[in-house]
Amino acid sequence: MRGPARNAVNAENYYIVATAPSDPALRVKISGPYLTRQAAKADLEAAISEATGIDPSARRYRYSISLLESRKPGVIQHMASHS
Repeated sequence: MRGPARNAVNAENYYIVATAPSDPALRVKISGPYLTRQAAKADLEAAISEATGIDPSARRYRYSISLLESRKPGVIQHMASHS
C-alpha cells in the first residue's frame, strides 16, 4: 500500500541530469524529483557541487534539467537515504 508521500510524486517530474562528455547516451539523474523547473534550477549549483564532491571527474559532465517520467529519486537523494 502506498503512503501519502509516494502519492505526492507525479509520474513526470524535473530532474537534474548529468551527461557524460564522451558518451552523450550516458545520462544519469543526479538530483530530483522536483515538481517545477524553477525548483530544480534553484538546486542546480548545489547538486553539481555535491556530485563533484562525490566524484571529482563529474566536473567534466554536462548538466541539464529534464522533465522525465520516473518516480525514483536521483543519485544524491538515493545515497542520502541510505547513509
